[in-house]
Amino acid sequence: MSTRSYTPGKRLTQESERRQRVTAATAELHAAKGPVATSYADIAQRAGVSLPTVYSYFPTQAALMGACTGHVAAGAPPLPVEAILAAPDLRAAAATLVAAMDTLHAYFEPWLAWREERAIPFLAELRATHRERLTALLVQLLSRHHKGRQAAHAAAWESLLSFDLWQRLVRQHALPRARVRALLIDLLLSALGPESATSSPPGPRRRL
Repeated sequence: MSTRSYTPGKRLTQESERRQRVTAATAELHAAKGPVATSYADIAQRAGVSLPTVYSYFPTQAALMGACTGHVAAGAPPLPVEAILAAPDLRAAAATLVAAMDTLHAYFEPWLAWREERAIPFLAELRATHRERLTALLVQLLSRHHKGRQAAHAAAWESLLSFDLWQRLVRQHALPRARVRALLIDLLLSALGPESATSSPPGPRRRL
């Protein structure tokens, strides 16, 4: 009589694959109908596992949301921080930043469009953290190219770069994304005052 061999490594691999399948199913459902309308039973059915399995991996909503947002973020295009900070002037920096945010907003739109932060504290905290990180980057950027109230201007830029404004322009007003990018660049520079709307800083004065 043969006995089935027990391989701990294989079992761990299967568990990891099953957990990943549950996480991916959660992300798909959240994009399709939003986190609030997604139940653990929905996830179990989509992932092809039992309901207790889903609960064993993610016993709380925070654990489930953490895994889901991590899974989604892993596929997102990175924000080119070095390229933004290395831009030769403010307009070039704004153009690089706007293009990157446009790409990020388009990627995250299936999940952000549900706007369920008020119902799910985890999402509210996550978006607040992202806003803080972006604002910190904006302060750093503006301190390199612009003399003024960096904190106030960074807050204005953060609002102009928000997903909500991007989506209103692209979806509700049906503006082409290229037009939206150009518009946002002009708005960012205008928020700093008329002198910042130039494409590059003034060159050295010629001697007479």
